[in-house]
Amino acid sequence: MYKLDKIDKELLRLLQANGRATISSLSEAVSLSMPAVSERVKRLEASGVIQKFTTILNPSLVDKQLMALVQIGFRLQRNADDFLHYISSERDVKECFRITGNYEYTLKVQTSNTDTLAALLSRLKAQPGVSKTHSIIVLSTVLNRPSVTIS
Repeated sequence: MYKLDKIDKELLRLLQANGRATISSLSEAVSLSMPAVSERVKRLEASGVIQKFTTILNPSLVDKQLMALVQIGFRLQRNADDFLHYISSERDVKECFRITGNYEYTLKVQTSNTDTLAALLSRLKAQPGVSKTHSIIVLSTVLNRPSVTIS
């Protein structure tokens, strides 16, 4: 675990609120010089605390209004391992979680509509060893935190 001090945590909070914040504005907010803030941000990036800066799109404005959770079960564990190679090629699969219980994986899917979801489910079911699937359509997102929060 990387050791964060108070200033690091504040810089992270500020960058989570606005990933495009300038070193100048960050410097002013934490009362440190611009070179000191720049060095801290570089250190947070180099250490992996900051994984990347990215743009988060509004799914409804880019024709990806349907979200679903899809659980996948396999006959044999080796089929589940092979599945990982395949799943990265499916662009509508946003996240893949290895889980406990009656299924091996849960996928978070963001797609256009029920037709594109049905096509994806057909492709998933055609993968070697897939024995069962269970789909849940998300009606609305009540809480969405795209990153972890810092205490």
